[in-house]
Amino acid sequence: MPTFDLATGRHDRVPADDERIPRLELLQRKGLLVDRPIARFDALARDAAHEAADLVGNPRGLLAMVNIMKDGYQYFAGMYVPVGTGGGESQAAAADTAPEERYMERTSGWCVHTMDRRKALPLNNVFDQPRWLGKAVHQLGARTYLGTPLIDESTDIVLGTVCFVGRETTNWGRQGVSLIKNYAAQAMEYIDQLPDNPPPPSEH
Repeated sequence: MPTFDLATGRHDRVPADDERIPRLELLQRKGLLVDRPIARFDALARDAAHEAADLVGNPRGLLAMVNIMKDGYQYFAGMYVPVGTGGGESQAAAADTAPEERYMERTSGWCVHTMDRRKALPLNNVFDQPRWLGKAVHQLGARTYLGTPLIDESTDIVLGTVCFVGRETTNWGRQGVSLIKNYAAQAMEYIDQLPDNPPPPSEH
């Protein structure tokens, strides 16, 4: 959706959340409105982070998140945070992720722009987009980002993103974009399989 502000003649730093109400209703029906880690998403984030780090040759590893956009904030229902270097046993388990690390304001980071674009957003160097810099650079130590939206096919509503964050600049290329789209499709396949919970009857 356009983010150009006619009053100021500039692009807004954060796009408007025009899908807020239908998104929250859909998350409610799918049981995703409550903030809770989802083991399936943690495993997906781990696998995605490992495969992406191998693909781009990043020995320090990558953070990976399955990010659900809530009401004014982001919740990482799936999250993988590397520690040290390399893979395997040197990486942090999802269970070790502090609960507060799974939250971020909607105004921080690049996922809100990925959702607004409705397509993958590769930022080889996040400093190439200084107007989007914010807390994520300091909170996550981010120097590179790649995200793609989670779009519900039946409603065309964007629920969130799958994203990678790295601590060094990275050339994502077409292979990186293809890889993250594949993991986003896996995440949506899981969401599609969740049973719909009908909304509670209105009181009249």
